[in-house]
Amino acid sequence: MTTTTLAPTPAPRRHWLRLPHWRFAGRHPNGALALGLGLLGLIVLLTIVVPMLSPHSATDIAGTPLSPPSLAHPFGTDTVGRDVFVRTWLGGRNDLLMVILVVLASSTIGTLVGVVAAMGSPLTDSVLMRLTDAIISFPGMIIVMAIALVFSDMGEVGPFPRGALPAVIAIVVINWASYTRLVRGEALSMRSRDFVTAATLLGYSKSRIVTRHLLPNLATTVVAYMVVDAIVAVVTIAGMPFIGAGIQPPAPEWGSLMLAGTTVLYTAWWVTVMPGLVVTVYGIALSLIADSLLAQVDGGAR
Repeated sequence: MTTTTLAPTPAPRRHWLRLPHWRFAGRHPNGALALGLGLLGLIVLLTIVVPMLSPHSATDIAGTPLSPPSLAHPFGTDTVGRDVFVRTWLGGRNDLLMVILVVLASSTIGTLVGVVAAMGSPLTDSVLMRLTDAIISFPGMIIVMAIALVFSDMGEVGPFPRGALPAVIAIVVINWASYTRLVRGEALSMRSRDFVTAATLLGYSKSRIVTRHLLPNLATTVVAYMVVDAIVAVVTIAGMPFIGAGIQPPAPEWGSLMLAGTTVLYTAWWVTVMPGLVVTVYGIALSLIADSLLAQVDGGAR
Protein backbone atom coordinates (compact mmCIF):
# COMPACT_ATOMS: atom_id res chain seq x y z
CA MET A 1 0.00 0.00 0.00
CA THR A 2 1.49 3.24 -1.08
CA THR A 3 0.86 6.58 0.46
CA THR A 4 0.89 9.77 -1.45
CA THR A 5 1.87 13.02 0.04
CA LEU A 6 0.10 16.14 -1.07
CA ALA A 7 2.26 19.14 -1.78
CA PRO A 8 1.33 22.08 0.42
CA THR A 9 -0.77 24.67 -1.33
CA PRO A 10 1.28 27.84 -1.72
CA ALA A 11 -0.18 30.92 -0.10
CA PRO A 12 -1.54 33.39 -2.63
CA ARG A 13 0.86 36.18 -3.35
CA ARG A 14 -0.29 39.68 -2.58
CA HIS A 15 -0.07 41.80 -5.70
CA TRP A 16 2.15 44.81 -5.26
CA LEU A 17 -0.54 47.10 -6.70
CA ARG A 18 -3.25 46.00 -4.26
CA LEU A 19 -4.50 48.94 -2.24
CA PRO A 20 -5.40 48.70 1.45
CA HIS A 21 -9.06 48.29 2.29
CA TRP A 22 -11.03 51.44 3.01
CA ARG A 23 -12.41 50.65 6.43
CA PHE A 24 -15.06 53.37 6.48
CA ALA A 25 -16.91 52.39 3.29
CA GLY A 26 -16.42 48.67 3.40
CA ARG A 27 -13.86 46.87 1.26
CA HIS A 28 -14.01 49.18 -1.72
CA PRO A 29 -16.08 52.31 -2.38
CA ASN A 30 -18.96 51.48 -4.71
CA GLY A 31 -19.68 53.26 -7.95
CA ALA A 32 -22.17 55.75 -6.51
CA LEU A 33 -19.80 56.76 -3.75
CA ALA A 34 -16.90 57.13 -6.19
CA LEU A 35 -19.02 59.23 -8.56
CA GLY A 36 -20.27 61.43 -5.73
CA LEU A 37 -16.78 61.98 -4.38
CA GLY A 38 -15.53 62.74 -7.88
CA LEU A 39 -18.21 65.34 -8.55
CA LEU A 40 -17.75 66.94 -5.15
CA GLY A 41 -13.98 66.98 -5.56
CA LEU A 42 -14.34 68.65 -8.96
CA ILE A 43 -16.58 71.36 -7.52
CA VAL A 44 -14.19 72.01 -4.63
CA LEU A 45 -11.23 72.12 -7.04
CA LEU A 46 -12.94 74.64 -9.31
CA THR A 47 -13.87 76.89 -6.38
CA ILE A 48 -10.17 77.06 -5.55
CA VAL A 49 -8.58 77.15 -9.00
CA VAL A 50 -10.92 79.34 -11.08
CA PRO A 51 -10.73 82.52 -8.92
CA MET A 52 -6.94 82.11 -8.73
CA LEU A 53 -6.32 81.65 -12.47
CA SER A 54 -8.99 83.88 -13.97
CA PRO A 55 -7.79 87.21 -15.44
CA HIS A 56 -10.90 88.84 -14.00
CA SER A 57 -11.88 89.26 -10.38
CA ALA A 58 -15.42 88.77 -9.15
CA THR A 59 -16.08 92.52 -9.19
CA ASP A 60 -14.36 93.48 -12.48
CA ILE A 61 -16.39 94.66 -15.45
CA ALA A 62 -15.20 91.87 -17.71
CA GLY A 63 -17.39 92.44 -20.80
CA THR A 64 -20.62 93.75 -22.23
CA PRO A 65 -23.53 93.39 -19.82
CA LEU A 66 -25.70 90.32 -20.36
CA SER A 67 -23.36 88.71 -22.89
CA PRO A 68 -24.32 85.06 -23.55
CA PRO A 69 -21.95 82.19 -22.70
CA SER A 70 -18.82 82.13 -24.86
CA LEU A 71 -15.21 80.94 -24.77
CA ALA A 72 -14.20 84.19 -23.07
CA HIS A 73 -17.05 83.97 -20.56
CA PRO A 74 -18.26 80.34 -20.22
CA PHE A 75 -21.22 81.35 -18.04
CA GLY A 76 -21.82 84.72 -19.75
CA THR A 77 -21.89 88.08 -17.98
CA ASP A 78 -24.40 89.59 -15.56
CA THR A 79 -26.37 92.82 -15.66
CA VAL A 80 -23.29 95.01 -15.09
CA GLY A 81 -20.83 92.98 -17.17
CA ARG A 82 -19.18 90.86 -14.47
CA ASP A 83 -18.05 87.34 -15.37
CA VAL A 84 -20.66 84.89 -14.04
CA PHE A 85 -18.19 81.99 -14.31
CA VAL A 86 -15.73 83.57 -11.87
CA ARG A 87 -18.49 84.79 -9.57
CA THR A 88 -20.12 81.36 -9.51
CA TRP A 89 -16.99 79.55 -8.37
CA LEU A 90 -15.94 82.26 -5.91
CA GLY A 91 -19.48 82.22 -4.56
CA GLY A 92 -19.22 78.45 -4.29
CA ARG A 93 -16.08 78.85 -2.18
CA ASN A 94 -17.96 81.18 0.18
CA ASP A 95 -20.93 78.83 0.37
CA LEU A 96 -18.84 75.70 0.95
CA LEU A 97 -16.85 77.38 3.73
CA MET A 98 -20.13 78.31 5.41
CA VAL A 99 -21.53 74.80 4.94
CA ILE A 100 -18.43 73.24 6.49
CA LEU A 101 -18.66 75.53 9.52
CA VAL A 102 -22.42 74.96 9.90
CA VAL A 103 -22.17 71.17 9.69
CA LEU A 104 -19.15 70.87 11.99
CA ALA A 105 -20.60 73.19 14.65
CA SER A 106 -24.10 71.68 14.50
CA SER A 107 -22.88 68.08 14.63
CA THR A 108 -20.48 68.78 17.51
CA ILE A 109 -23.06 70.56 19.65
CA GLY A 110 -25.85 68.12 18.78
CA THR A 111 -23.72 65.03 19.42
CA LEU A 112 -22.54 66.28 22.80
CA VAL A 113 -26.06 67.20 23.92
CA GLY A 114 -27.49 63.92 22.62
CA VAL A 115 -24.89 61.79 24.42
CA VAL A 116 -25.35 63.73 27.68
CA ALA A 117 -29.13 63.30 27.42
CA ALA A 118 -28.85 59.56 26.79
CA MET A 119 -26.24 58.84 29.46
CA GLY A 120 -27.32 61.38 32.06
CA SER A 121 -29.99 61.30 34.72
CA PRO A 122 -33.70 61.25 33.82
CA LEU A 123 -33.96 64.91 34.85
CA THR A 124 -31.07 65.90 32.60
CA ASP A 125 -32.58 63.93 29.74
CA SER A 126 -35.99 65.54 30.24
CA VAL A 127 -34.62 69.11 30.36
CA LEU A 128 -32.37 68.70 27.33
CA MET A 129 -35.02 67.02 25.23
CA ARG A 130 -37.67 69.62 26.06
CA LEU A 131 -35.19 72.28 24.90
CA THR A 132 -34.53 70.26 21.77
CA ASP A 133 -38.26 69.87 21.09
CA ALA A 134 -38.75 73.62 21.50
CA ILE A 135 -36.03 74.37 18.94
CA ILE A 136 -37.39 71.83 16.46
CA SER A 137 -41.01 72.97 16.80
CA PHE A 138 -40.26 76.70 16.42
CA PRO A 139 -40.34 77.99 12.80
CA GLY A 140 -36.69 77.85 11.83
CA MET A 141 -36.73 80.60 9.22
CA ILE A 142 -38.01 83.13 11.76
CA ILE A 143 -35.02 82.37 14.01
CA VAL A 144 -32.67 82.60 11.04
CA MET A 145 -34.07 85.99 10.02
CA ALA A 146 -33.98 87.36 13.57
CA ILE A 147 -30.40 86.29 14.33
CA ALA A 148 -29.14 87.30 10.88
CA LEU A 149 -30.62 90.77 11.28
CA VAL A 150 -29.31 91.19 14.83
CA PHE A 151 -25.75 90.43 13.72
CA SER A 152 -26.09 92.10 10.31
CA ASP A 153 -23.48 94.75 11.20
CA MET A 154 -20.75 92.12 11.65
CA GLY A 155 -18.07 92.75 9.02
CA GLU A 156 -15.61 90.43 7.33
CA VAL A 157 -14.02 87.82 9.58
CA GLY A 158 -11.07 85.94 8.10
CA PRO A 159 -12.10 84.27 4.83
CA PHE A 160 -15.79 84.97 5.49
CA PRO A 161 -17.30 88.04 3.75
CA ARG A 162 -19.75 90.40 5.41
CA GLY A 163 -22.95 88.64 6.43
CA ALA A 164 -21.51 85.11 6.34
CA LEU A 165 -20.95 84.50 10.06
CA PRO A 166 -24.39 85.82 11.13
CA ALA A 167 -25.92 83.36 8.69
CA VAL A 168 -23.78 80.52 10.08
CA ILE A 169 -24.73 81.38 13.67
CA ALA A 170 -28.42 81.54 12.77
CA ILE A 171 -28.42 78.14 11.05
CA VAL A 172 -26.43 76.43 13.80
CA VAL A 173 -28.88 77.70 16.45
CA ILE A 174 -31.73 75.78 14.79
CA ASN A 175 -29.68 72.93 13.31
CA TRP A 176 -28.03 71.22 16.29
CA ALA A 177 -31.35 69.90 17.61
CA SER A 178 -31.71 67.41 14.75
CA TYR A 179 -28.33 65.87 15.60
CA THR A 180 -29.36 65.68 19.26
CA ARG A 181 -32.48 63.69 18.41
CA LEU A 182 -30.53 61.34 16.17
CA VAL A 183 -27.62 60.76 18.57
CA ARG A 184 -29.81 60.33 21.64
CA GLY A 185 -31.90 57.67 19.90
CA GLU A 186 -28.85 55.77 18.70
CA ALA A 187 -27.11 56.05 22.07
CA LEU A 188 -30.19 54.77 23.93
CA SER A 189 -30.34 51.73 21.65
CA MET A 190 -26.63 51.04 22.22
CA ARG A 191 -26.95 51.20 26.01
CA SER A 192 -28.62 47.77 26.02
CA ARG A 193 -26.06 46.11 23.76
CA ASP A 194 -23.55 43.57 25.02
CA PHE A 195 -20.42 45.68 24.63
CA VAL A 196 -21.85 48.52 26.72
CA THR A 197 -23.21 46.09 29.33
CA ALA A 198 -19.82 44.39 29.56
CA ALA A 199 -18.03 47.73 29.95
CA THR A 200 -20.46 48.72 32.71
CA LEU A 201 -19.96 45.43 34.57
CA LEU A 202 -16.20 45.90 34.36
CA GLY A 203 -16.63 49.15 36.26
CA TYR A 204 -15.69 51.55 33.47
CA SER A 205 -16.74 55.15 34.02
CA LYS A 206 -19.44 56.75 31.89
CA SER A 207 -16.90 59.04 30.24
CA ARG A 208 -14.82 56.03 29.16
CA ILE A 209 -17.88 54.17 27.89
CA VAL A 210 -18.89 57.24 25.87
CA THR A 211 -15.46 57.98 24.39
CA ARG A 212 -14.29 54.38 23.84
CA HIS A 213 -17.54 52.64 22.92
CA LEU A 214 -20.48 54.91 22.08
CA LEU A 215 -18.87 57.67 20.01
CA PRO A 216 -16.88 55.35 17.69
CA ASN A 217 -20.05 53.36 16.97
CA LEU A 218 -22.07 56.55 16.44
CA ALA A 219 -19.51 58.06 14.05
CA THR A 220 -20.73 56.43 10.82
CA THR A 221 -24.36 57.40 11.43
CA VAL A 222 -23.44 60.98 12.36
CA VAL A 223 -21.15 61.40 9.35
CA ALA A 224 -23.85 60.08 7.01
CA TYR A 225 -26.30 62.60 8.45
CA MET A 226 -23.68 65.37 8.13
CA VAL A 227 -23.51 64.72 4.39
CA VAL A 228 -27.30 64.96 4.13
CA ASP A 229 -27.26 68.07 6.29
CA ALA A 230 -24.71 69.69 3.96
CA ILE A 231 -27.37 69.63 1.22
CA VAL A 232 -29.95 71.27 3.48
CA ALA A 233 -27.38 73.83 4.67
CA VAL A 234 -26.43 75.01 1.20
CA VAL A 235 -30.11 75.32 0.23
CA THR A 236 -30.75 77.37 3.36
CA ILE A 237 -27.72 79.57 2.72
CA ALA A 238 -28.68 80.05 -0.92
CA GLY A 239 -32.21 81.01 0.11
CA MET A 240 -31.17 83.65 2.64
CA PRO A 241 -30.51 86.44 0.07
CA PHE A 242 -34.17 86.16 -0.94
CA ILE A 243 -35.14 87.43 2.54
CA GLY A 244 -32.37 90.03 2.74
CA ALA A 245 -29.95 88.00 4.88
CA GLY A 246 -26.77 86.05 4.23
CA ILE A 247 -23.66 87.25 2.39
CA GLN A 248 -23.96 90.88 1.45
CA PRO A 249 -23.16 92.25 -2.05
CA PRO A 250 -20.85 92.72 -3.85
CA ALA A 251 -19.42 89.42 -2.49
CA PRO A 252 -20.78 86.58 -4.65
CA GLU A 253 -22.85 83.70 -3.32
CA TRP A 254 -24.88 81.07 -5.15
CA GLY A 255 -28.23 82.32 -3.87
CA SER A 256 -27.53 85.99 -4.54
CA LEU A 257 -26.28 85.15 -8.05
CA MET A 258 -29.51 83.34 -8.86
CA LEU A 259 -31.55 86.13 -7.28
CA ALA A 260 -29.79 88.77 -9.39
CA GLY A 261 -30.75 86.95 -12.56
CA THR A 262 -34.46 86.62 -11.84
CA THR A 263 -35.18 90.08 -13.27
CA VAL A 264 -33.66 89.13 -16.65
CA LEU A 265 -34.51 85.43 -16.63
CA TYR A 266 -36.26 85.45 -20.03
CA THR A 267 -33.61 87.47 -21.84
CA ALA A 268 -30.43 86.34 -20.00
CA TRP A 269 -31.24 82.91 -18.58
CA TRP A 270 -27.59 82.07 -17.95
CA VAL A 271 -27.27 84.48 -15.03
CA THR A 272 -29.62 82.30 -12.96
CA VAL A 273 -29.40 78.90 -14.66
CA MET A 274 -25.61 78.46 -14.61
CA PRO A 275 -25.18 78.90 -10.82
CA GLY A 276 -28.33 76.82 -10.38
CA LEU A 277 -26.81 73.95 -12.37
CA VAL A 278 -23.70 74.02 -10.17
CA VAL A 279 -25.87 73.85 -7.04
CA THR A 280 -27.78 70.94 -8.60
CA VAL A 281 -24.58 69.00 -9.31
CA TYR A 282 -23.42 69.71 -5.75
CA GLY A 283 -26.69 68.30 -4.40
CA ILE A 284 -26.45 65.21 -6.62
CA ALA A 285 -22.87 64.56 -5.50
CA LEU A 286 -23.77 64.74 -1.82
CA SER A 287 -26.89 62.63 -2.37
CA LEU A 288 -24.78 59.87 -3.94
CA ILE A 289 -22.32 60.01 -1.04
CA ALA A 290 -25.08 60.05 1.58
CA ASP A 291 -26.92 57.10 0.00
CA SER A 292 -23.72 55.05 -0.05
CA LEU A 293 -22.90 55.84 3.57
CA LEU A 294 -26.44 55.10 4.73
CA ALA A 295 -26.26 51.78 2.87
CA GLN A 296 -23.11 51.01 4.83
CA VAL A 297 -24.90 51.86 8.08
CA ASP A 298 -27.85 49.60 7.18
CA GLY A 299 -25.52 46.81 6.12
CA GLY A 300 -23.59 47.06 9.36
CA ALA A 301 -26.80 47.00 11.38
CA ARG A 302 -27.88 43.79 9.66
